[in-house]
Formats: sequence, structure tokens, C-alpha cells
Amino acid sequence: MKHTVTASLIAVAIAGFSTVEMSATCSHTQHGRTKAFLAATYLQTARLARPLNDTVRKSSRIVSISFDGQSDLLTVRLDLADSQSWMEISLYNMLGKRVKEIYRGPVQADDSYRDFTATLSELPNGLYIVSVQGSSIRLADKVFISR
Repeated sequence: MKHTVTASLIAVAIAGFSTVEMSATCSHTQHGRTKAFLAATYLQTARLARPLNDTVRKSSRIVSISFDGQSDLLTVRLDLADSQSWMEISLYNMLGKRVKEIYRGPVQADDSYRDFTATLSELPNGLYIVSVQGSSIRLADKVFISR
């Protein structure tokens, strides 16, 4: 004895919608157990006009850290999502000691990158950590100073 059932399901995916037709065939075995066989056929796939989550929040990030060995100039380029009522950019050695304060003060966020520079002529070659701390951000990255 066989029963065939056909149903249409709508599945929501992150990228959009998919319409799926499901077919199930049920058959009884000689021991009274039911076996089910499923087959799925994709009828159509439609993309949404805009993403489901249309409020993508921009996050602050360190875009680049560059060191020019000839001029001993360190440049930290930031992309800020929000204005900071206070922000401090510091340079730490590998022992955790702050060896240079690059910037301290308020910062206004805008659509462009912000560059902060410092002269590092008094520091020896080596690996350092650039730390950016503000009223709503905390970022860090490494820089290798080599002349």
C-alpha cells in the first residue's frame, strides 16, 4: 500500500527566498513499519530587492600603520564609526610599557580616514603595539620599526 503526498514549502534563507516542492512517498513494509522517501525540486529562487538586515552598522578599525625609516615617522590611519569624546593612541613595547603617546583628545568621525603621526627617532628598532582607546572603541595592532 503506497500513499503519495505533495506539498509546497517556502523557505527563508539569508540571501533571499526559495520555493520548494516536496514529494513524499510512504510505503508499508511487511512488518508494519512505514518507510518515507522524500524528494525536493527547486521551482524558483527569488532575490530580495534589499537585504533582510538593512541596518548594517559600521565599525571602527585601524586601516593601516606605516613607518618611514628615513624620516622616523609613524602614521596610524583610522576609520572611525562614531565620534569619540576622548581618544588616546599610544605605542607600547613588548614588555607592556608605554613608550610614546601619539595622540590624546576628542575626535570627530567623518566619511574619510583620519591620520595620526608621531616621530619615533628616540625609539630602538623592534616590535611595538599600537593601542587605540576611546570612549566607545578599543583597538590594537602591531608595528615593526626597522631603520
